[in-house]
Amino acid sequence: MQTRVPVTPAFTQGLFEKSILLKYNCPAPKGGAYGWLREGEELTFFNDVVIEQNVGFYGGQYKPMVGGRRSSGLASVGAFTYSYSGLPDGLNVGRYCSISAGLRFIDSSHPMDLLTTSAMTFRPRNALFKDFVTDAIKDHAASYSTTDKPYPRIGHDVWIGSNVTMSMDIGIGTGSILASNSTVTKDVPPYAIVGGNPAKIIKYRFDGETIERLLSSEWWNYDPREVFASVDTDFTELMDGIAAGNVSPYEFDRFTVPAPDTAAVDS
Repeated sequence: MQTRVPVTPAFTQGLFEKSILLKYNCPAPKGGAYGWLREGEELTFFNDVVIEQNVGFYGGQYKPMVGGRRSSGLASVGAFTYSYSGLPDGLNVGRYCSISAGLRFIDSSHPMDLLTTSAMTFRPRNALFKDFVTDAIKDHAASYSTTDKPYPRIGHDVWIGSNVTMSMDIGIGTGSILASNSTVTKDVPPYAIVGGNPAKIIKYRFDGETIERLLSSEWWNYDPREVFASVDTDFTELMDGIAAGNVSPYEFDRFTVPAPDTAAVDS
């Protein structure tokens, strides 16, 4: 099922009021435009999207690999995350993530169990195959999807360098770092630094005990003004404060698509 959502003044104003920015230091909607969105156009969503406050979508609409499915560029993303890459709406990203330009997903595939891997079996409208498309090909193409796996799950506080490529259906652990130009084909453990093609673990950001304590604290769920009352390489006081209940949880505001005041069409 897909949902088509018109870009209305209420839609763009709703994004702006929750500090969901479509350009760096994005100004308020003006003249029918907000960042890379234009009022009057229509966005297509293939998944439910929930965006928390204070998010930056700087990369514009999502362009898949050849044969994949384009999407709006708005995805389910947590507070204080920004991306200079367009994001597919099937992606889920945690809070405090930093995503550079050039992020790609291997979201288009060819069949490997048929006689041929050729696109003839699933793209019968391609002019290359004119006059050679059989009824069997048409039937097969009607149900074939080039995007048959879910997008990766990206945790909190993940830093993704430029020009990273990811396989589908993998998990990127909280606190991890993906080096520029890496090809990530497997799950990445929390707080690991990975790089290369295929990406391998280079080292971990912290020792095992510290990683366990950071993950157990779930510090990203607390009031940022208290979490960052000091910025230091020693997290002991913060971890102790969270454990003792002295740090306040924080309820982040959210923007859902389609918005309550948006006329959506399901098909």
